Amino acid sequence: MGNRGAAARILSVVAAAAIVASAVSGCTLLARPATGSTPTPTASAEPVPLPQQLPHTLVAGQTLATGRLAAVPHDPIDSPRATDPLTGEVRVVVDSALRIEVRVRPDHPVDVDPDNPGLELTSDRYDGGPAAVQDSRHPLGHGIGEKLQTDPDGELVMPVMPGTRQDLGDLSYFHSLVATVPGDERAVAAAALTWTTASPFPDLHPADGGAIPFARGTTIVDGGALTGYVPNPYDTLFAVSQRFGIRVVELIYLNPWLGYIDPQLKSGIAINLDPARR
Repeated sequence: MGNRGAAARILSVVAAAAIVASAVSGCTLLARPATGSTPTPTASAEPVPLPQQLPHTLVAGQTLATGRLAAVPHDPIDSPRATDPLTGEVRVVVDSALRIEVRVRPDHPVDVDPDNPGLELTSDRYDGGPAAVQDSRHPLGHGIGEKLQTDPDGELVMPVMPGTRQDLGDLSYFHSLVATVPGDERAVAAAALTWTTASPFPDLHPADGGAIPFARGTTIVDGGALTGYVPNPYDTLFAVSQRFGIRVVELIYLNPWLGYIDPQLKSGIAINLDPARR
């Protein structure tokens, strides 16, 4: 009888110790998961598309840029549009649907072909600024929804392709509007565009942190300032952006010619790292 009582007391002590241990460890001895149940997976956040990472601050009626389209020296070109090119005041504005329009108020009546106006936005510089690493061009009047129109007061209106160029967030990499003649890329008139929009990344200052895996290319330095980078084979946008202390969206912003849909680096083809050379 005494032995049975001692054994009962020992079992009680063991059980109590087990309960204390389970409470400390966070386990529950009595609860078991239901047969066949599986843990609910934690939903992972979908990556935000690059265009959506850019701040969009377009306001209807806003003037984004201004300039003056004036004749420029060029080799002789056998075309009336070369000897008497379109000139006038230029505005880049936001319409009521938040689309971007290029508007030209001609100095005098000029015959402009609505199907081929011979006007394009370009990264070419006519203001003495540093040249862009890569050329960017956008002919006006050729895309869907870009038909040349003329307002009742005579101002020429050329919408920029809806839903594409606007997605780049900031069109200020188009430094000029140029006029050409059919079959010839030489400018017969040009306007240096002065943009009034602020940069979406005002604190963007890439700095070289040194080569890392998948970012072992060569930097370009001009006057002691970092201006560009030449990728190596197998370099990736993410690794290169990490090397220079910026985000991928900022790297694409500096190089809009890469595009925001499946952008890819090309070995040996330099990219820009200087906001002034965008």
